[in-house]
Amino acid sequence: SGNRQSPRNLCRTSDECLEFHQPRPRKGMYDLDNHRTTKARPDAYIFPNKLRLSYKERTGRDYDKKWPEPPGVDFARNGSTGPDVQDLLNIDLKVKSEHRLCDKQYDAEMQQFYLHHKGSIEAISILIEANSRHNGHFQRLLDFFQEKFDKDERQCRRRQRRARAVLGSDSQNKEKSRLRGSNADEIKEDDFEEDDTEEGRSESIYEKIFGKFISLVERRTADSWRWDPLEPGDIWRTIHFWAYSGSMTEPPCFESVKWRVMDVPMRISDSQYDQLKKLMFDHVDPETCRKTSSDYKGSNARPVQPYRGGGYYRCRRSDYVGDKERKASGRRNGFRDKKDWRGVALLPWVEGEFPNV
Repeated sequence: SGNRQSPRNLCRTSDECLEFHQPRPRKGMYDLDNHRTTKARPDAYIFPNKLRLSYKERTGRDYDKKWPEPPGVDFARNGSTGPDVQDLLNIDLKVKSEHRLCDKQYDAEMQQFYLHHKGSIEAISILIEANSRHNGHFQRLLDFFQEKFDKDERQCRRRQRRARAVLGSDSQNKEKSRLRGSNADEIKEDDFEEDDTEEGRSESIYEKIFGKFISLVERRTADSWRWDPLEPGDIWRTIHFWAYSGSMTEPPCFESVKWRVMDVPMRISDSQYDQLKKLMFDHVDPETCRKTSSDYKGSNARPVQPYRGGGYYRCRRSDYVGDKERKASGRRNGFRDKKDWRGVALLPWVEGEFPNV
């Protein structure tokens, strides 16, 4: 291991903030929904130690003009002299959080990795806290991974049925089930099979009509409803953070990653947290039907790494205010009265975790 390994436990620091404006997001062309207006979709992966949303990397000359454009962020002090938006490459989800604030470990963590065209990596860490209201925007991300989860489970079950058929046991099992007056096993296996009954066909027609209506609504509101990894309010609740130079949190754990750990956690409901854990810990390999998770005691987070030097700083409201508040107030330091302060996209300002350290 190197001298600047991640994750870190961040708390007190006397170093000054080195940034002069908020991270400035770009929405991009990608969406999670599969409707006619969708120009591109990221890929969903369920790995043994994380959930990953992967965006296509743009490389080569005129990379910034290549289609489709992924989400991105313009960071202050990213090595460029002017505005320079870095493309989002991956989003990883971990349970529990890898980073900690003043020894507090959170329920989960979303890590967003942005690649600079010169090769440097900037990472945003959004800590996740359960036991709150339902988070609609985050649910769309969970549903996207649920599609992958269900697809792999269906493939596993198909392989199991084929294997039993080859061994000549499939028909025997069905006959035994019929004689017992129970078809529980078949019901379980055929949960995802199409219903060929009249009722099933009626539901299919209804679903098609309803689907066309939804598609029409989506076409008219596609841009405003496009899934955004930095959706104001639901995902992105602050423009301030702790920052330090660290590493990736899995092998080969190479360093020179600039981390920004946002100082207000994202909130989700208990049921969403349960779904997140199920996606991570109960996923099965579609080829072997074995669980893929490498979790240890309900967590796939790398332990906090010992501090071996290297500064880190915290950016607060006293260092800069949001771009929109600056414009709305006409003042570089934003509104004077605290009741008028604004945070992300002119939403009410939210005080960061551990404000007095």
